Amino acid sequence: MDRQPLYSRIADQLAKDIAKGRYAVGTTLPAEPDLALQLQVSRSTVRAALASLESRKLVSRKKNAGTRVEAISPQGGYGATLTSLSDLIQWAQACERAVQHTGVMVMDQALAKKLGCQAGSQWLCIQSLRFDAARGKLPVSWTNAYVDAEYASILKAVQAHPSALISELLETEFGLDLATVEQDVTGCKLDAPLAKSLNAEKDEAALQVIRRYLTRDNKPVLVTVSIHPAERFSIRTTLMRH
Repeated sequence: MDRQPLYSRIADQLAKDIAKGRYAVGTTLPAEPDLALQLQVSRSTVRAALASLESRKLVSRKKNAGTRVEAISPQGGYGATLTSLSDLIQWAQACERAVQHTGVMVMDQALAKKLGCQAGSQWLCIQSLRFDAARGKLPVSWTNAYVDAEYASILKAVQAHPSALISELLETEFGLDLATVEQDVTGCKLDAPLAKSLNAEKDEAALQVIRRYLTRDNKPVLVTVSIHPAERFSIRTTLMRH
């Protein structure tokens, strides 16, 4: 069964079309609505596919200017570009989780402050690697996921569904609504153990992404800390004047 998400398959097909000269460098791709109709997919899928092409530096996108073809082959590595919670879900579906360690812990003052949790509270910690199935099982992140101990029984589902987000599993298993996610992104360098786990170089530039998944009453029940080698991951934020 092909686990590659639809947007990724669309991106790969468009990349092949560019490489074959169907869309020449310097020209623009059809507009999103036209591509969606042509490929018989939703506009959101097309948008995610174009974001993937942009992360490979095959195209550039500007408002009111369309999507311009910039190269016929990827430039300078690759990255997963996330612009929404839907993109995060699709990215997770393409990258399989491999659980490394699990255990229940008590949140100390320092970690509680970092994660925005209550000091002294109990959490299930799930440490895992994610691998990009489409790129030779290359590790793309190391994640420490902290789940409120009240929901520690989710571990079985996490192990059974390696491509699902833990937040999705919590919603399915416990009926939670985790539509609000706070996200902090900072730069860091890989220490020796992380570099070895991620098949990267010590002191290589990386991104640390902390996500707090909140219930309707703003209670965090899941906090994830993911470390990504910088060349393998990116996040785009769009700011609009109202």
